[in-house]
Amino acid sequence: MPGLDSITLTLGALMAGAMVAVGLSAIVGFQTFLYFQIFPEDILRYKLLVAWTWLTDAGHTISYCVMIWQYAILNFTNPGILADILSSFPVVVVFTVVSTLNANLFYAWRIHKLSKQNWWLTGPIWLLCITRTALGFYLAVKLTILNTWLATTPLKATIVSSMAISAVTDVVISAARYYYLRDIKQGYMATQEMVDAVVIFTINDGIFTCAVLGATIACFLGMPKNFVWISLYGTVAKLYSNSVLATLNLRNWYRQRERPMGIRLTRPPPNRNTFQIDSGTTKMQSSDMHEIPTTMTVFMEQQVEYDVPTAK
Repeated sequence: MPGLDSITLTLGALMAGAMVAVGLSAIVGFQTFLYFQIFPEDILRYKLLVAWTWLTDAGHTISYCVMIWQYAILNFTNPGILADILSSFPVVVVFTVVSTLNANLFYAWRIHKLSKQNWWLTGPIWLLCITRTALGFYLAVKLTILNTWLATTPLKATIVSSMAISAVTDVVISAARYYYLRDIKQGYMATQEMVDAVVIFTINDGIFTCAVLGATIACFLGMPKNFVWISLYGTVAKLYSNSVLATLNLRNWYRQRERPMGIRLTRPPPNRNTFQIDSGTTKMQSSDMHEIPTTMTVFMEQQVEYDVPTAK
C-alpha cells in the first residue's frame, strides 16, 4: 500500500463509516414510512419530495456498500487496491451532491416563500447551491478519469472548496430560517411552542452538518493518506436526507395536533322570575337556571400550514 496508512485507518475507516451510513439510512427509511402512513393527506409536491429523497438515499447506500465490497471482498488478497479510486466512489459523490441539492433547494424555496420572494436573500442561496452542485459533478467526473488517490493532489483545493461551500450554505440557510422564525413567535402559545421547537431543530441541524463537514475537511487536509475523511463524507448525504424528512414530519406533527384556542364568553345572570323554556314535553322553569353555567367557552380548531423549516 504505497503512500497509504494501515488497514485500520483505510479499509477499517471505510467499514466504520459504512455502518454509520447504513444506520442513518435506516432512519431515513423509517421517517419515509412514518410520513406516508401518518400524513397521507399532505400535498403532492411534498409526497414527491419524500419519495425522491428516499430514492437518492437508497442509491447512496447501495453505492457506498458496493465500494466496500470492491475494496474488501473482491480485492481481499490485493491490499494495493486501496491506492486506486474504484468506480463506485464517484457514484457516492454524485448521490451526495444530489442529496445536498435536495435539502438546499427545499430550504431555499421555503425561505423564498417566507421572505415574500426576497431575491436579495434567496438569490445568494440559489447561487451557492448551484456552485456546490457544479463543483460536485466536476469532481465526480475527474475522479472517474483519475485512477489513483495520488493523482487527486491537484484537486485538493476543489475538494475543500466544495465541502466549504456546503458548510457556508448551511450557515446561511439556518441563519435565514432563524431570522424569519423570530417574528412568528408573537401570537398564541401553541404557535410559540411550535416555533421554539423549530428554532431548536434549525440551530442544531445547521451546527451538526457544519461540524461534520468541518471535520471532513480537517481530516482530508490533516490525514490525506487514510480514508477517515471518506468515512465522514459518506454520512453527509444521510444527514441532509434526514433533515428534510424531519422538517416535514415535525411540521405535520404540529399541524395534526389538536390545539384548540378558547374564547370565553359571559352572559348576565338570567331573571329567575320571568324566564321560561318550553321544548316539547320538557319544560325548564326559571328556578332551574342555576344549573346553566353563566360562562361559555368556544373552541376553534386551528390548522397552520408551516412553510418555514423547522432547521437544517
